[in-house]
Amino acid sequence: MPPLNEPILIDTQELLLHPFGASEMKRFETLSLDILQLLSQQQTTAFLPHKRLKHIHHAETLLQTGLLNQYSGMSQLYFITQKSTKKTIGMIELISPNGARNYYKLKQYPYFIEFCLSTEHTGQGIMSSLLPKLIKQLNAKGIHQLGAVVHPKNLSAIKVLKKSGIDKMANFDHQSNLYHN
Repeated sequence: MPPLNEPILIDTQELLLHPFGASEMKRFETLSLDILQLLSQQQTTAFLPHKRLKHIHHAETLLQTGLLNQYSGMSQLYFITQKSTKKTIGMIELISPNGARNYYKLKQYPYFIEFCLSTEHTGQGIMSSLLPKLIKQLNAKGIHQLGAVVHPKNLSAIKVLKKSGIDKMANFDHQSNLYHN
């Protein structure tokens, strides 16, 4: 992953999209609880069952692994924080080509995006607003090839990807389709 010397930060009136970093350690306990709440929701993880969490220590491990993955260049977590409550309501993970090699067998490896939003915040255009802004900033930093692996019944994710300039390229496996810009 090209080094992101300056962190990507998107600040709107209601929301803050920010990378996971050392400053998050000050609120690790609260962040862990937010992540547990987010990733234990059936609707949020319906198409990402491998991300579903059941215990606080799973959320803590996810965050610790996320921080290690960031420093090793495997992936980077971005959190969507609601300003008024300071609650994390969503996540976007940018997986580097090196990180993707651990999960997929492809001819070419773009950066991959995974994202989720809490059930109570879906349908409000949050991800449709933030993801294109993140992609624009990634493009400015030299990251131009982006992909996603999406279940064909995940119509919300497909809609967000299309609004972000990422379209279906091919069937990926028996459960997913590959999207690419």
